[in-house]
Amino acid sequence: MRIAVCDDDKVFAPALRERLEAIGGLDMLVTVFNSGSELVRAVEAGDPLDAVFLDIEMPGLDGLEAAKKLRSRGSELQVIFLTSHTELAMEGYEVDALRFLPKDCSDRKLVDALEAVKRELKIKPNVIIRQHGEETVIPPDDIILAESDNNNVTFVTLNGCISARMKLTEALVLLEGASQDFVRVHRCIIVNLRHVKKYSAKEILLDSGETVPVSKGYAGEFRQRMLGFLRLSAR
Repeated sequence: MRIAVCDDDKVFAPALRERLEAIGGLDMLVTVFNSGSELVRAVEAGDPLDAVFLDIEMPGLDGLEAAKKLRSRGSELQVIFLTSHTELAMEGYEVDALRFLPKDCSDRKLVDALEAVKRELKIKPNVIIRQHGEETVIPPDDIILAESDNNNVTFVTLNGCISARMKLTEALVLLEGASQDFVRVHRCIIVNLRHVKKYSAKEILLDSGETVPVSKGYAGEFRQRMLGFLRLSAR
């Protein structure tokens, strides 16, 4: 996925690029533009961008005017506005803005925004697991669950198991960057909702035949996400 960051702040813009690249990994290519005019010229020249994190308030051609110019030229670029001024939201909707985010937003909000872009583009990137200097590329739907043991996470897939040295929280960010179907159900376990065969408040039976526990603290979120997944699957 090709993402643009358009912001005149020469400290913030590269910092946001680094955060996005850390979330997206090798499936993410981020380009920085320091003005609305630069962005418009790049898109008009045929730069194949999928989305832009666009600062509304910039000198010269500001974010709103840049977005309006792109739309008038037929661009379907997904726009995530960076602003804390909610009163600008109505103008943003005129150019079909996908999201409005404050500049100090959390990584969770960035992941949510990128997931929204992927849904619009119908993109589901691969999960890339790095171990011993090598990278293993796995389609997210092939991952059944991830389970941690101290600082080691084992990814159980349709084709076997792969282990990597990381925390489960890091594994969750990695998996959520590829698909919204992953949910944490235990302090040590993440499951892929696509592989849930049967479930109760205390345990889950996966289509691999494995049964995993559901912690009380995660049961509510799991049930909510599971029901949402089933509703979407029924459409």
